[in-house]
Amino acid sequence: MKLDELVNKHYGQLNENDLYIWNYISSHRKECEKLAIDQLAFKCSVSRTTVLRFAQKLSLKGYGELKVFLKLDNQEAKENIGHVDMVCESYRRVIGSMKEKDCTDIFRKFDQAKNIYVYGIGMIQSSIKKELKRTFMMSGRLIYDLSGYEEAERLLSIVTEDDLFIIISVSGENEFINNFTKNLKIRGVSVLSITKLRENTLAHMIDYALYVTETVFSQPFSHIEYDSLTSYFILIEILFLKYMEYKTKKEEIADEAGNPD
Repeated sequence: MKLDELVNKHYGQLNENDLYIWNYISSHRKECEKLAIDQLAFKCSVSRTTVLRFAQKLSLKGYGELKVFLKLDNQEAKENIGHVDMVCESYRRVIGSMKEKDCTDIFRKFDQAKNIYVYGIGMIQSSIKKELKRTFMMSGRLIYDLSGYEEAERLLSIVTEDDLFIIISVSGENEFINNFTKNLKIRGVSVLSITKLRENTLAHMIDYALYVTETVFSQPFSHIEYDSLTSYFILIEILFLKYMEYKTKKEEIADEAGNPD
């Protein structure tokens, strides 16, 4: 798990000092990899104990483990590698992350949900929604695809805590999407987000989060806004296959319980 993901997961436990420390680390990743705890505390104008507690709030044993995570993140964010290698590496990370992720709670909610809706705004999000709906239809689970602002706002009056929303947001910072998600949470609706792996506002609000690795091109293509749909499709396919394995295992356990001999 990467530091950005840990921050998103434990964001509700972080206070103002913690967020200031994280903002400094996030903006000076290479520098902080080499800083002692007292040096980082000095740069953030906090005590070494505050830095230690920040690491512990992220479920890390201490500052040393935080630096290990930071070093690993920095190693994966190599500069000056070929664009083809960069994209292939992003696929590898999505595969590794999804393969290791325990999705049991997500799948329980899938089975418990009366209705499952998927929502996102934009061309990329539209393609992801269609693939998600198409793939999970093979499991017998219908996912309702929502589009536009008015349709989403109208649905707020009828959704219940028995429903599940899947929110597709590349950045996790769309103002309408985030306000819509807040309204869903007020109504007790469970929300799963799919975003790029970075600290983002949406991931702080939801119940379950899935990520794809961000791919950033260096020169001469830095002016291109490039988003790999393949990364999202890989995530969806692995999620689907794990869901089918979950259902098969669940059925086997039920069969064994019904046939004690």
